[in-house]
Amino acid sequence: MRLLFLLLSFMLLIEAQEILVINSNAKIEKYKEAQEGFSKSINRPFKIIDIAQMKSAEIKEYLYNEYPDIVYAIGAKAYQYANQYIPEKKIYFSSIMNWKRLKMSDERNGISHELHSEMHLILIKSIFRNIKTVGIIYSKYTEDVMLDFAQNARKLGIEIVSYKVNKESVSNENFDELVKHTESMIILPDPILLSDDKIVKKLFKLSKEYKKPVFAYHELFIEYGAALITSVDNPTIGRQIAAMINAETKIQDIKEIQYPAGTKVLFNKKVVLELGIEYSDSITAIATEVIE
Repeated sequence: MRLLFLLLSFMLLIEAQEILVINSNAKIEKYKEAQEGFSKSINRPFKIIDIAQMKSAEIKEYLYNEYPDIVYAIGAKAYQYANQYIPEKKIYFSSIMNWKRLKMSDERNGISHELHSEMHLILIKSIFRNIKTVGIIYSKYTEDVMLDFAQNARKLGIEIVSYKVNKESVSNENFDELVKHTESMIILPDPILLSDDKIVKKLFKLSKEYKKPVFAYHELFIEYGAALITSVDNPTIGRQIAAMINAETKIQDIKEIQYPAGTKVLFNKKVVLELGIEYSDSITAIATEVIE
């Protein structure tokens, strides 16, 4: 009888917990999609606030007044405010590039916005079977990502040729030798590499000159001439967060940071043909979208 009472008390406490979704900017597509995926999958009441147009003082006052038990922060801005003003609360997060830069504690759970490096490499190997060397430009912010790629690449018979940059030197880097001596390039979400559009354009120009495909993580790189985009599925990320919160009612163990379950694969056939790169006939079964 006592056990039943304790269980019912626990369930009532869980149901009474307030969930707040903080969206960094609901007009940004990836944030909007994650929120929609979450809203359709969560089985408990929740509130939503979009902080895009709010001042810091307004956000602080709102969070203190609302004082939710559980927060789902969509985007880095939302996470930073929640972590700053209500750090004692349980915070879930998603849609943040390079989340390892954030301040974390035991009460933090989330979905990485980067796919597992092995998934990237398996897709590359499945589509471009002759590729055996891949160049990666990284900085201190993405060194762990590069090392993860290097470790998983060895399992697939791929060599990662890495090149480290820093804030002071990146604008003067040529990248000519790197591109020349590799068969392809992977673009990481590195804040130093992506700090200047001219640097990115320079890299893609070199890759085109040497007829080397570039693989990236976001659709915007199609405009630069990326051959393959492997990105996360944003609604699925929202559903994953909902599942993590729903799982609390079932007293299940939750892995703190998970990789995204959904994947979008965009194959730029037009660019690949222009570069003269061989690719697998199974591309139609692998790709979510093919650009002719």
